[in-house]
Amino acid sequence: MTMTANQWLIVVTIGIIFGALGQGARVVVGMKKLYDKSSDNNPMSVMIDGVRLLISFGIGGIAGAFAAVTLISSAEIDKIEAQKLFAIAAAGYAGSDFIEGFMSRISGSPGKPDPGSPTKQP
Repeated sequence: MTMTANQWLIVVTIGIIFGALGQGARVVVGMKKLYDKSSDNNPMSVMIDGVRLLISFGIGGIAGAFAAVTLISSAEIDKIEAQKLFAIAAAGYAGSDFIEGFMSRISGSPGKPDPGSPTKQP
């Protein structure tokens, strides 16, 4: 597939946007679970880590960019089917889930502890 630099930039940008959009759907589900699990003592703003949230949107965007590069050809860059855009968003959702799970296994960290749980002090 031969494309100009501008066409590649458009494809990658579409992938980043729709991948982050798919990750946004995952964030909404996660926030709902967090809200259901939380007590009234901890406000939602205390339990959300903004940096981790931003990183997860970035991971979703990267997964979406990879999906867009494989799905969108130069012949269809002006008219992209809605199914392909949904597929890119799904790649952002699933790709970020896979990458974050894989990285937590590699790093050995099970994730962040609950803010309400007591922490061990040495």
